[in-house]
Amino acid sequence: MERRRQRVSDVVMDCLALSDGTIATLTGYNRYEDIDRVQAELVQLALEMPTATSWMEVWDTYIERRKR
Repeated sequence: MERRRQRVSDVVMDCLALSDGTIATLTGYNRYEDIDRVQAELVQLALEMPTATSWMEVWDTYIERRKR
């Protein structure tokens, strides 16, 4: 159980560490308020995905949810 908590923590930290440039490139946004909002949404989603193994998995889920 401790191992899974560490992985979730790592994924959350990875989402927090994403640079503004990375998020801007992925989203096409250039306003910091939009970039910060997306990053906050990614962190929240990472917290909701305890089995996620990378920020990219969280990103893929984020994109899928936005399509709905």
